[in-house]
This record gives sequence, C-alpha cells and structure tokens, in this order.
Amino acid sequence: MRLKDNHMSIGIWSENYEVLAKWYEEVLGFSPKEKMQLPNDTYIAFDFGPENDHFFIGKHDKIKGENTDPYRIMIGFHVESVTKMYQDLEDKDITFVAKPFQAPTGKFWCMTIKDPEGNMLQFTGQE
Repeated sequence: MRLKDNHMSIGIWSENYEVLAKWYEEVLGFSPKEKMQLPNDTYIAFDFGPENDHFFIGKHDKIKGENTDPYRIMIGFHVESVTKMYQDLEDKDITFVAKPFQAPTGKFWCMTIKDPEGNMLQFTGQE
C-alpha cells in the first residue's frame, strides 16, 4: 500500500484534551488552527507542516488518565536546532527523558521529553 502524497495525521487522544492542548500551545509554542466540537468528534488541531498534514489533540471516551506505556510510540518533530529547543524548554515544567545528544549515526541530534499525560515527544535536527 502506498500513502497518497505521503501526507499524514498524528493524533493524541485524551480524557482532558483541552488541558493537554493548552500545554502544547503554552509550553511548546504550537499554534492552534482549528477547534472541532461535534458529538462524536472533538479535537484541537495545530498549524503543523504542509496543509494536508495534521497534528491534533482530541477527546476520546475510552482514554482515562496518563499513558501507561509511553515508550511504545514516540511522536517526532523536526526542529532547526535541538540545543536551542532545549534552552527554550529547560526552565519550564518539563520531564526530560533525554537531553540533547548526537544520534548514533552522527547525522543529527535528538532530545526526548514527556507531555503532561506521559506521551513521548522526540525532537530531531541540527545541534
């Protein structure tokens, strides 16, 4: 199977989606793009990459509390400078899983944090 135009959608489901989305906005600086409030489809989408790519935080009635297995999936974000991103975040209330380090291939740098619900976020880019 081939993806159409290689576009993607990334969603994080939450019991308290508005609180979690506010953290992404206030702490990481993500810009909200759209808010959907329908009976069976409620989310906040962020301005993220090409027009057809989507990153959203939504409400799901089967999700309760924090992520119990955060290492299963890491959501990756490419940034210009991992060190700069770390400097912007180090004084904020963030759980750092891995401070900036050079990837084993030596081709890029990484940093990993947890959001308030325990979801893993990895930032990659130049030093």
